[in-house]
Amino acid sequence: MRLFNLFLRRAGVQSVPARGSKPAASRLTVVCSRDHMAGVRRALYKNFESAGLKVGSVQVSAAADPALVSACVTVSCAPEMRPVLMKQARDLTSVTGVRHVRWGDHRHIVLN
Repeated sequence: MRLFNLFLRRAGVQSVPARGSKPAASRLTVVCSRDHMAGVRRALYKNFESAGLKVGSVQVSAAADPALVSACVTVSCAPEMRPVLMKQARDLTSVTGVRHVRWGDHRHIVLN
């Protein structure tokens, strides 16, 4: 079973978590202007939690351009909530200061 789960992960298919286990964690990367980061963070927590998603952590680091920052957001998301997560990620692009949002693992990065 462990080998089969490894195969599913490598194929890009998330297996359904066992009963009583934590939901899968997804990662988003939000690139925004340094001056607007506080507003983006507030909007992120407010919008995601009102949609029923739990933001686990937000790690902010400098981007290649000194005027920009990159925020790596970890979100706990059950498989059935995946469409909600994708909608919220697309909606983040309308927040003032956001340049683009990427989500997915390193093999399946989607740009907005």
